Amino acid sequence: MSKSASLKNTRKWILFILGFFVIGSSFQLTKKIFDSNPPTRKKAGNAIKDAYTTKVKNGSYQVQIPSDGVLRAYKRIQITARVQGILKTIKPLFKSGQDYKSGQNLAVIESSEYRSNVIAQRAALYNLITSVLPDLELDFPESYLKWNSYLKRFNLEKPVPPLPVMDDKVRLFVSGRAIISSYYSLQNLEKTLTFYRIKAPFNGVLVQANITEGSLVRPGQVLGEFIAPGDYELMVALPKSYISNISKGAKVNVKSIDTNQSFTGEVSRINAKVNSQTQSVEVYIRIKDKNLKEGMYMEAQIEAMEFSNVFALDRGLINGSKELFAVRENKLISLKINPIHYTETQAIVEGLVDGEEIISQPIIGAYNGMEINPIDKELN
Repeated sequence: MSKSASLKNTRKWILFILGFFVIGSSFQLTKKIFDSNPPTRKKAGNAIKDAYTTKVKNGSYQVQIPSDGVLRAYKRIQITARVQGILKTIKPLFKSGQDYKSGQNLAVIESSEYRSNVIAQRAALYNLITSVLPDLELDFPESYLKWNSYLKRFNLEKPVPPLPVMDDKVRLFVSGRAIISSYYSLQNLEKTLTFYRIKAPFNGVLVQANITEGSLVRPGQVLGEFIAPGDYELMVALPKSYISNISKGAKVNVKSIDTNQSFTGEVSRINAKVNSQTQSVEVYIRIKDKNLKEGMYMEAQIEAMEFSNVFALDRGLINGSKELFAVRENKLISLKINPIHYTETQAIVEGLVDGEEIISQPIIGAYNGMEINPIDKELN
């Protein structure tokens, strides 16, 4: 048994040594094969980037200030009640969107009780004048004819006519009989009677109705809003630094944001007050067009000022040091410039020479002296 075990151990050691030798030989063979065929390496080179460029052409530039706002009717009134009563039903009904002609009844408030009081005061004045006629006939015959004719024109259902022309003596006489004071008191009542009937001051549309027929109306109550369509104002707030370059009557291009329609307006008013919080000034643009509606959101382009001998470029081309890259002999050269105005996307600069070639799109990792392949943007 000991001899058999010894043979087994010997065989294990022989196999172990042979396996180690085979692995070592394989490793050496692989290394020789790899060293005999080395991989080809590419030589590192400087990659030249393509860059779009454009040539400077100085000229004039009109600065337009974009502003927006909501249209409001130029002619608009709040219909406010000055008396109390029940709103009567008339034609047309007091409804939003209803058209009215100038002088047409907008609303009528029940006035029968007040009207009766006015008629009673007319009758009282009529009686006063009748009572003094005999004395006028005796003391002032010439005035008697005038007052007698006045009474004939007196109608209790209609407003009291103006008093006859009087000299000082007759005026003192009728004033002592309380005729003049009664006349003016009656005029005041008749004026109040007209407040029960609200008429349209101009051709327009009732855009808001806050009350319906049969409702109780109280003094000071707002009944609705009335506007003249086709004539509107657009209020925009502009920086105070631009106001000196804007004048009344200046034409303004106005565009509807929803429909993209364009209209022409003009500056009608400029507020004299500066908003202390925003440092802006209210400018009002008047626009006349039947296709417009109150409440539309509009955008206005106001021509504020004009620069000469300047060039407009993408504001992203200018770095924090107010420099941009020009191209000379296919290399980037940084130039110091003077930006005088910025818009949302562009910068207006001066100091560039006509014909100077500059980059028209930003280049990642650009530096002074960088070699590029310029491509004229206007030719592509």
